Amino acid sequence: MGLPVFPGAPVMPAHEGHNQAAAQPKLKSKIAAIARQATRIGELGGALAADGAVTLDEQARALGLSRSTAWAVLKANHKASGLAAATISRMLSSPELPTHVRATILTYVEEKLAGLYGHNKIQLRRLAAFMADATLTDSDAWKEHPTKYNAEAA
Repeated sequence: MGLPVFPGAPVMPAHEGHNQAAAQPKLKSKIAAIARQATRIGELGGALAADGAVTLDEQARALGLSRSTAWAVLKANHKASGLAAATISRMLSSPELPTHVRATILTYVEEKLAGLYGHNKIQLRRLAAFMADATLTDSDAWKEHPTKYNAEAA
């Protein structure tokens, strides 16, 4: 099944100008990055359950989110976008956030900033700028988590 042809649009055969063999590794890499991101986000639910927050109400309270936002986060169905910086900031600023869950979120942020989830440089710069202005530099939470930015905690 081909693409629709619009009047006046140039028609290019599928074999010209597009190398499907070259595009295949990029697509597999992108799919792997999205799967890795979904897995990491999915770990939040397990971390919450391990800390005793098993109902959606308890999990939402611990994350500092509304029930509907907590549901969307814990569903881990974010396609390529992942968690929004504002959502991450809200979770990290929650006073009821268990330490293990905080570590999982910080690992997610570190991996996202490292580009492991397939985001482009502009998206990563925006996230880094937002996180610098928000929770991570204004609180001591990042000091408790061993990352490449904090070798002392390791």
